[in-house]
Amino acid sequence: MSWIDRQFAKFGAKVAGYEGGRTWTYADFVAEVDRIEALMSPAMGQSPAVIAIQMDRTMHALAAILAIVRVQQIALPLSPGIPMAEQVEQQRIAGATFLLSAEGLRPQPSTVSTSKLINQLSARGHAGLILFSSGTSGAPKGMLHDLNALLDRYCEVRPRADRTVQLLLADHIGGLDSAFRTLFSGSTLVVPEARSALAVGAAVERYDVNILPASPTFLNLMRLAGVADKFDCSSLEVIAYGAEPMPVRLLERLVEIFPNAAFQQKFGTSETGAIRIKSQRTDSVYFRIEDSGVEWRVQDAELWLKTSSRILGYLNADESSLERDGWYRTGDLVEEADGGYLRIIGRRSQLINVGGQKVYPAEVERVIAEIEGVEACSVYAKSAAVTGHMVACVIVPSSNQDLRTWKRLIRQHCRGRMADWKIPVAVELRAELSMTDRLKRG
Repeated sequence: MSWIDRQFAKFGAKVAGYEGGRTWTYADFVAEVDRIEALMSPAMGQSPAVIAIQMDRTMHALAAILAIVRVQQIALPLSPGIPMAEQVEQQRIAGATFLLSAEGLRPQPSTVSTSKLINQLSARGHAGLILFSSGTSGAPKGMLHDLNALLDRYCEVRPRADRTVQLLLADHIGGLDSAFRTLFSGSTLVVPEARSALAVGAAVERYDVNILPASPTFLNLMRLAGVADKFDCSSLEVIAYGAEPMPVRLLERLVEIFPNAAFQQKFGTSETGAIRIKSQRTDSVYFRIEDSGVEWRVQDAELWLKTSSRILGYLNADESSLERDGWYRTGDLVEEADGGYLRIIGRRSQLINVGGQKVYPAEVERVIAEIEGVEACSVYAKSAAVTGHMVACVIVPSSNQDLRTWKRLIRQHCRGRMADWKIPVAVELRAELSMTDRLKRG
């Protein structure tokens, strides 16, 4: 934590963030870290403590995490966007010993022992971080990070004067990466009034935001809401996208809508933290890993990563994806190109098995997105009696054609472009996109 304190001391009166009508200077932010540390310190004993953070405001949650680093305990950030029952379950799995909220610090009954992993962390004399996966391909998995090792990957961030929209929350590795890169560089976080397309547009205009990190799904919502027409977004210099594959057609549309911004792909996993990459071009979905702290390889089309910031282990899941020699099997399937460039083509867990034939949803979505009038598309597996599964899709159309017409258009367009068994059998029309708490497609 010492290098972080030294960084913040340099920034003093600079603006660290805007949230809920409040302007936070770096001095204000450090004072909040100090306050929370003073609140927790008397309650900390000899045994490691897991401290659940239940804060509605992002700046408070971030200050709490850094205060927990100081007292060398384990942070469990809870998302205010998930149901209370899910928050309680996460605390149970993590074995939370305290709950930190705006009301103060409260002891919690711990019902699950994670002594093996936590003792391993305690032996290092380091702080910890517990994050939960989104659970899109099964029950959410709790994972334990060495928080010191994760933070050390930011110690060489250079000073900048950026203004970055903070969309993802402190319970998500992408949200933490955006926040840490911004704060440790002396830049400014801009937390919009709501996590909606229009609220982000308003924040960009009001605060002259120059960096916008968002998922492809959220960027598509901004496009459909006409944000670039309703608000002055000319200050945007970089639009960073990640968390899910970017459809090529959507990227082309976004480049047209935001001509002054460079589009940069971001990549990382909850298990390893963010990985530094470089996009091939602003209009390309190919990227190259350029991170001196990361080794990578592609094995059976799956991307494997090795980094010092890999998690220590899972709290409630098997560790078959964590190799003994430090490698992490990401589950991301990639296509390799010349020059070491990669393109994510989907998740191994989301492959659709149609009578033994494998279908990548992203491949089908890319073809359907070419059809005039398709604003968004999501392809998924649906149970079938004979083949086990069939390919199904949801589309958001811009025209009023009926379902029968859309089924015919999709079949006609896909024939000749892909094998017959990849063509969606079931089609559903929706008026708008659905989105998870992690800003991915619902």
